[in-house]
Formats: sequence, structure tokens, C-alpha cells
Amino acid sequence: MGKFRKKAREIVFRTLYSYDLKGGDLYEILEDHIKDIRGKLSPKTIEYAYNILKGIEEHKEEIDELLRENLKNWRLERLGYPERALLRLGVYELIFSDVEDKGRVFMDILDLTKCYISNTETIRFINGVLSTVYNVDQKVGS
Repeated sequence: MGKFRKKAREIVFRTLYSYDLKGGDLYEILEDHIKDIRGKLSPKTIEYAYNILKGIEEHKEEIDELLRENLKNWRLERLGYPERALLRLGVYELIFSDVEDKGRVFMDILDLTKCYISNTETIRFINGVLSTVYNVDQKVGS
């Protein structure tokens, strides 16, 4: 059921990473990432990727602020591009999106981390930051 979301998250992660690396237009970068595989992607996947990207763009300041508040002994600007992209994606989906299964968001982000970074320290770091942001938000929201 949620397979399309996982693929969309990967596309958005790669888009954010590329954007951080060289700038440009977010949506052109996304299109560039999917142009060769568009025929293999479901319309749901493409639509979800666009929705996430739009949401991240709309909430970028708030996402970065939440990250700054919860990065212990780190500055957002010092993070590697992949880590920053994964954290922005995770914070958006956990805090600002209406996606039901937040546990699945965690699993998908950690899978992407394993796939693209594969460093146990980094996986723990990403999980820790996202957990902190999510738990703090849950307390504020209740």
C-alpha cells in the first residue's frame, strides 16, 4: 500500500540533495530525477513526490528552525548534504504533513540513510534528531 510513498520519499531525498549541492529550481531537479523512470512510476508516486516537495518548500524556515533547535552540538550548515536532505524530508513528513503512519516515515527515512550513507553513527544520528523533533512536537501539540 505505502510502496509509492517510499519511492516518492527517495525521489524527494535525491532532489533535495541535488538542490543543496548545486542550487537551481526544485521542480526542475525533481523532473530531471524522474525523466528516465517516469514510465515506471505510478501517478500516485509522482503526485506524492510533488506534494512533499511543495510542503517542504512552504515550511522550509520552520523545518530548519526545528532542526536548529534539536541538533545538539551541531549546526545545520555543518551537516553533510545527504543528512540535511534526509532530516528536512523527515521533519516535514513527521510534523507538517498529514501522513497517517509516522512509524513508516521513520522506517523509510532510516532505510534511505542506510542505502545512501550506510554509516551506523549517521543512522543513529538521523534517528535521534527525528525522534527528538517528533517527540517534542507531540508534547507541544497535546
